[in-house]
Amino acid sequence: MERDEILGGLEDAGLTSYQADAYLTLLDMGVSPAVDVARNCSVPVPRIYDVLTELEQMACVETLDRETLHARAREPAEFVQDLHEKSDRLSAVAEEIEDRWEASPLGDNKMNVTKRVDTVVDHVEGLIREADSTVDLALTDEQLVAYESALTEAIESDVVVRASVVPSGEVGIADHPVSDVVTEIRERPLPGPFCALVDRTKACLAPTTRMPEPYGVVINDDIIPFIFRWYFQTCLWANWETVSRCRERPPVYVCLEEFIRDAYPLWWDDAVVSVTVRGMEPDSGRDRVVSGVLTDIRYSAPSARTGRRPTLTDLSGRATIVLWTPEGRCTVGGWGALQEDLEVKRVTVDGVEWLG
Repeated sequence: MERDEILGGLEDAGLTSYQADAYLTLLDMGVSPAVDVARNCSVPVPRIYDVLTELEQMACVETLDRETLHARAREPAEFVQDLHEKSDRLSAVAEEIEDRWEASPLGDNKMNVTKRVDTVVDHVEGLIREADSTVDLALTDEQLVAYESALTEAIESDVVVRASVVPSGEVGIADHPVSDVVTEIRERPLPGPFCALVDRTKACLAPTTRMPEPYGVVINDDIIPFIFRWYFQTCLWANWETVSRCRERPPVYVCLEEFIRDAYPLWWDDAVVSVTVRGMEPDSGRDRVVSGVLTDIRYSAPSARTGRRPTLTDLSGRATIVLWTPEGRCTVGGWGALQEDLEVKRVTVDGVEWLG
């Protein structure tokens, strides 16, 4: 290590520049007259006596009364231990500052990026408690169990919660009490990122595998969560089997495309499908609830009107259902609907009947 680096470290440890220079010089020279110490360092001769006295009071050196004042460095074990302790404290403080910075509450920016996955996971717990309509989660069974209290608040507020869960083999999620506060749980064997979608305006993502450095993203926006929603629906939800469904409420859908896929065969076979739709008027933004009978299903893929159950790909363009309500005909579109009477938020199946 260069001399200047050592001097800088000693000054960081609390010594003045004169004290550090005199002490390092004594370490190099051994027992020496005070005047010789001054001549070999930056301390002026008139100041060397005071500097050596200060170092002696700090237990770094000892002075020797001879014909002229001599000095030598003390055995440095105690001083070195003190340096190590200060170094450890500073290192711990640096780590704590970094952790607190990463764990600090995320702001209301459109997008926040953090290096800590736990920051995103903890943030989602608050979003679940504040949810108004829907919560979609992709996570491990342990993470789902950790959210049990927040999910209880959400279910009590009539929020629809869907969870795509990677099992650890230790929880047994279908039989765990947390399944009582989740509308539907599906299990998938393939691990993937932590993902959360709340009320269509908040999206959170934290890759947990195959990433050299962890990170997390929190988005508050009306557009980007739409992209996350298709990722969740196609990769994390549609292909996996249901292991638990809340029996205390009728079948409910927060994705129009999923409802159409399930309802299409019934409608094609002339069943009377009665539903209640909670949605939003695209022009005014006003929430509205309508109840009626499903009279038509329309989508833009060539397979429409063939009687074949549509795929999510078939429904990735425009998809619409038509209801006959006491107030007349009502068209309902999916997320981002512009031309229909309502943009769907939730479809509840009230009943299915066959006439004749």
